[in-house]
Amino acid sequence: TGSADAIRMYRQDAGAKILLATGQASLAAVSPNLHFRIKRTFSGDWTIDAGNVGTALQPQFTLPENTWPGGTNRFFGFQCVYTSSNATKFFFDNINIHPDVPDTQAPSALSANANSATQVTVVFNEDLEETSAENPANYSINNGIGTAQTAQLGADLRTVVLSLQNPLSTGNYSLQVAGVKDLFDNASASQTLGFQYIKIESAAEFDLIITEIMADPSPSAGLPEVEWLEIFNRSNKIIDLSTLRFSDATSAPVALPNELIQAGEYIALVASANFGTLQGATAGRVISMPLSTSVLNNELDILTLSTASGAIIDRVAYSVDWHTISSKADGGFSLERINPELPCLGATNWQSCPALIGGTPALQNASFTSAADLEQPRLFKAFPESPTSILLTFTEGMDQNSVEDISAYQFAPALSIADAVQLSIDRSLVRLTLGTPMQPSTVYTLSIENTVQDCSGNTFLFVDTIQLGLAEKPEIQDIVINEIFLASNSDSTTSIAQVLQDRLFLPGEYHVISNDAPYVREYFANIIKKNVLNNSLPSLDDTADSIKIYWAGGGQAITVDSFFYFRGMHNALLSTSEQEGVALERIRVDGPTQSSANWTSASPLKTGAPGTPTLPNSQVATTINPADELISIPVARLSPDGDQREDFLEIFYSLPKEGYAASLSIFDADGNLVKNLVRQNLIGTAGTVRWDGDTDAGEGVKARPGIHILYFEMFGPDGTVKRIKKAVALVGQF
Repeated sequence: TGSADAIRMYRQDAGAKILLATGQASLAAVSPNLHFRIKRTFSGDWTIDAGNVGTALQPQFTLPENTWPGGTNRFFGFQCVYTSSNATKFFFDNINIHPDVPDTQAPSALSANANSATQVTVVFNEDLEETSAENPANYSINNGIGTAQTAQLGADLRTVVLSLQNPLSTGNYSLQVAGVKDLFDNASASQTLGFQYIKIESAAEFDLIITEIMADPSPSAGLPEVEWLEIFNRSNKIIDLSTLRFSDATSAPVALPNELIQAGEYIALVASANFGTLQGATAGRVISMPLSTSVLNNELDILTLSTASGAIIDRVAYSVDWHTISSKADGGFSLERINPELPCLGATNWQSCPALIGGTPALQNASFTSAADLEQPRLFKAFPESPTSILLTFTEGMDQNSVEDISAYQFAPALSIADAVQLSIDRSLVRLTLGTPMQPSTVYTLSIENTVQDCSGNTFLFVDTIQLGLAEKPEIQDIVINEIFLASNSDSTTSIAQVLQDRLFLPGEYHVISNDAPYVREYFANIIKKNVLNNSLPSLDDTADSIKIYWAGGGQAITVDSFFYFRGMHNALLSTSEQEGVALERIRVDGPTQSSANWTSASPLKTGAPGTPTLPNSQVATTINPADELISIPVARLSPDGDQREDFLEIFYSLPKEGYAASLSIFDADGNLVKNLVRQNLIGTAGTVRWDGDTDAGEGVKARPGIHILYFEMFGPDGTVKRIKKAVALVGQF
């Protein structure tokens, strides 16, 4: 009958079949896979139960049939009646024929398993009597859980589902069962079964955090040269990693494997190709991922740990600048999160790994500390993205509620604020949307009240202020090259480096561009560290080379300033070896860039090293209008002792017309020639000559203290000759 096929029972009399009973319709329909229990009493009462394999037996029918008693030539059997295509596809197995022996064995519980924190399933070895099986008093769990709240017997009559009033926690338990009866009234004695419950919970923000990043493993300090990152479970939860996703700034989220991470556990994630290599180098737990072996960018990247639905669990926008030891930024050392209990602080909570081998994969960080964050936040930068949008950068992660309170921000000149939103990419970033647009050529002062807090609740010590304005196209020499520091020898190449950072250059500010900003911040003391930008630079020769500053925008490009430098611009009293590692400083900002007299060697007094990055130069001179004469010496005295006071002599000249050649010599009080500064050189109509107190006697030989005479000879294009003498004092320490 097709889809309505059922189990049927027939009696056959001398070849004639008589239908006695029909079971559940469709049970024996398409691809049947059944098991049966057929029972006949001595008096001839038949009971047939059947069901699909793996499910409980269900009653099909019961009927009296005693027409044929047992004996010789009496048979009972099975017949499958189907289409011819299925006629040979049936088989029978596990046929067991035995007498109906009375059941005197009590039921036994085979297993107990926790389905959830409030549900446990118990499986017995035989069918149970419903009343006793569903009596909650017959089931009790230790560890304070107690008697079941309810018990529900399953359709198979062998499975009981217990509902608990007191929920389970992660751990091992014992279930005591007693008094449960089978269908023949046999009651079970007391029996104890052990089972385990693991409470798997969903991850919330900062339950799991990224605690270590090995983005640049080469050259190795001891660990294998493979990229990896570390995750720490700082919660008290057991979390299924397969519910989470990992991504960097450019890749699509990748599911983590189906594994559990315990509370307080560290794991290292690594590309599958590098799993064995990293696992062999650490005692911690390493988990492989279907990632590129170079997924982590060396310079900067944004790493995100999220749920399958996209909710952010942790996000780290790291930079190579986070390294606290400049040499470790070159590779082989990881970045480590210092205090995992301060998850939103940002860069201030990261440092170079102090471990000698370069990292601690899947283990507690070498830089770990539980010290509280007591440092007050500061506003680091304010950059206008447009006339109505300003991106604020704080020194650390901030409390969302306080930084999104627009009443905490005030502008002078006044600007209205429409909105303040903390960026999900980094808690140290806040975007202000203005109701009143900023105007060009106006410097604004932004003040932030000390109600603003960091993630640890620290407020500003005082009202913080910062200046900003709309960026504009510079004119020539609006920005000038002011100081050059070459740390080591390098070959000169011609190339262009683009400044990649959003940074305002306000009037009167000094900014430093370096391809090793951490070194500059560490080497020079008392500088404005935030004004040191880490950016690639062309290779520069420390003997002589050329530098140009370009501005480009809107299809235009202009040279803002250019400078050809050479060793001879250094203080003449310094030997070639002494000039190594000494910055070359501009003397006058408004003086000509290319004039060698406008440059000299830096003093170490301001910063503890010979250079003044981000500060006014140590040898800076204020603008002085030379007297209305051919030769002018504003201060006729020098003391070349490196104390930043009168370390050199400035000699100004002003000629009536072009075409003059000149010689300038210096004599001591006895009339001895000390130094030829200029020898029959063609000079311009105005300029400056500098004397460092050196002599022609050899490199680094200083003139003796005393009165000296400057003898200046000028030869005009018409044959006229002008001779001028000036007395100056060279002062020394005795």
